[in-house]
Parts: sequence; C-alpha cells; structure tokens
Amino acid sequence: MLKDILNNKIYDYLKYSNLNEKLNIGEDYNVKFLAQGEYNINFALEGSNKKYVFRVNTGSQLGLENQIKYEYEALKNLEASSVTPKVYYLDDSKKDLDYGILVMEFLEGKPLRYDKDLNSAAKIFAKIHSIDANGNGLKNFIVEDNIFSARINESQKLLRDFFQSSKIPLYLKNFFDIFINWAEKNRYEEKYFLENKWHVINNTEVNSGNFIIGKEKSYLIDWEKPVISDPCQDLTQFLAPTTTLWKTDRILKEEEKEEFFKVYISNLKDNSIRERVNLYTPFLYLRALSWCAYAYLEYQKEDKEIKNMDTYNKIKEYLDLDFMKDLLKNYF
Repeated sequence: MLKDILNNKIYDYLKYSNLNEKLNIGEDYNVKFLAQGEYNINFALEGSNKKYVFRVNTGSQLGLENQIKYEYEALKNLEASSVTPKVYYLDDSKKDLDYGILVMEFLEGKPLRYDKDLNSAAKIFAKIHSIDANGNGLKNFIVEDNIFSARINESQKLLRDFFQSSKIPLYLKNFFDIFINWAEKNRYEEKYFLENKWHVINNTEVNSGNFIIGKEKSYLIDWEKPVISDPCQDLTQFLAPTTTLWKTDRILKEEEKEEFFKVYISNLKDNSIRERVNLYTPFLYLRALSWCAYAYLEYQKEDKEIKNMDTYNKIKEYLDLDFMKDLLKNYF
C-alpha cells in the first residue's frame, strides 16, 4: 500500500533533504503512520523530544494544480489566530516523493464533544474569523460571494446521474426536484450577503473530528480546502444536524445554539450571524443531501467496493423522506 511505501521513503527524504536537521529532530527519529484520507496521508515524525505531522498530498478536492501550497498558505495566514497548527515546511516540487509535502505542528488533545465543547468551538471560530481575509497572503484563494448559487450549482452536478438512474425511486427524484426548484426561486436572497459582505477564512469541513480539544488550548485542524466567504458557511455546517449526526447521535438544542452564538458574538462583536446562518441553512442542506444522493448511487455500482458500511447506512438515513422533510419543515 502507498502508506507503507511512503513510510520507508520518508526516512530517506529526511536525510538527503537535511530536513531532520532543519526540524531539530536529530538522527534518531521515528516515522509512524497516523491517518489517511482520500487526498492526504499523514505521518507522525518524532525525535529529540519534538513531534510533527508529516503530510503527503496525493490529490485535490478543489481541483487545484498545487493543492499543498494552497493549504500551506492558508495555515501561514491562520497562525495569527493561535488556534490552528503552525506550519514549518513546504515542498511542492514533487521531485523526490512524487507528492506535495507539508510539515506542521503535532497537537495533543481529543475530538470535540458537542455536549461539552461548544463554547470552545465558538471561541475558535471567533479567533479565525477575526483574521483579515483581504491580505496579500490570501489573494490567490478561492472566493465565494454568491453562496446560494454555488450550492445550487454543486447540487445540480451531484444530482445529474441521480435523476437519470432507474435505481432511484420516483418519490426521491420528486423530492429533490422540488427542493432544487425552491432553491432556484429563493436564490435572489443571496443579495443580502452581497449587500452586507463579511469575508473570512472558512475551513469548509468543520465536523467534530477536525477539532482538537486540549487541556489548555483547543484547535481547528485539516485546512485542505478553505475558501474566503461569509462566516455563515462554517457556522451553519458546524451546527447543522447533517454534521452533528454524522459521527454522533446528537442534534443540538436551540438553547445550545443560542449559547454558542452568544459566545461567538462576545468574542467578535457582530450581531448579524444568526440571520446569516438562518438564511444559509437550507442551501447547506441542499448540498449535504445532494451529496448523499450522489454517494448512494455510487454505492449501487457493481464494481464499487463498499469500504465503510457505517457511512453507507448514514447516507441511507439521511435520504429517508421523513428525515429530509423534517430538516426543511421551516422552509417549504
């Protein structure tokens, strides 16, 4: 497997690049596999009482030619927040390992728990959203102004084969057809975000597993696909049932959300976030449920090797008509 091949090659890479000296880990160090996603493989690099994350990039969710540099520049700009990993090294040449390389801070802690750590998350978001998103370091970043249109366009692409498939029941096709038409009719409301522009750095993957809650400090990690856009993108996704139910059985209560907003606002001094989140919520649902529809169809392919039955079962739960109607009962 690639992770095993890379594990051996990283030892050689560290020596002939002198990176072990630059990172001050000495000659006696260890490389250990940490975790693997669809586009990145992470290793723990440890020596001389220092520990780092050695990140190898194998592709791009954003379709970028230089994905690892995009992430590096985001992390560099985010360091001012003190709630994201510090980044120490970039090699985007792809000369020695054939992949982009990033070395960043190894952070100790546990994943976020919704019943205990909402205030910590609110403070993390406030610090990140306090960073000037108009600086030169972010001039090459993807900017999303028309956030309703962006979600509609994504969903139409995700649903293209879904609408044509004979494997999908008619009632599901009808539901998504009604949902898309509703979104199109209400697309005009994105003018609020154009007339009241507030741009911040959004992570776009703010599930509980991407937070590290430490004893003294807490962090938001995994900055693979950040965009410059309205803060409602991350906050809506973080609070939404489609996120909280993915790995847990939690749906946040209204009083929990209100406490979260109070902490966020007290640290950022902007009272418009509730309205922004409320406006954006159904369009987040459109994207989340459309992805589930797309993924469900992918799992029906005969040559598809289902690797995660938990994911497949969760997708089917989300596509339950009663579940989707309940999510959208306040909108249509």
